[in-house]
Amino acid sequence: MPYPSSTITYQALTVALDRCMKAHPPAGAELTLHSDANQMAELWAPMCLEGTSSVEVSSVRSTIAAAFFRWSLSK
Repeated sequence: MPYPSSTITYQALTVALDRCMKAHPPAGAELTLHSDANQMAELWAPMCLEGTSSVEVSSVRSTIAAAFFRWSLSK
């Protein structure tokens, strides 16, 4: 699947994750994340902890990239 960019920046990922979580707040007693938020969080957390500013789209699972681009391109 071709994506509109070859990289995912930490800043753009944070914005996309925030947008998804505002549209679909964590639910239930366990505060379960929406599936797209869960996918993005799997990339966001290590980027945050390691101080990574960007990653190549080709280096992440396609489900993570798809979730990111769905929310980064949504209006």
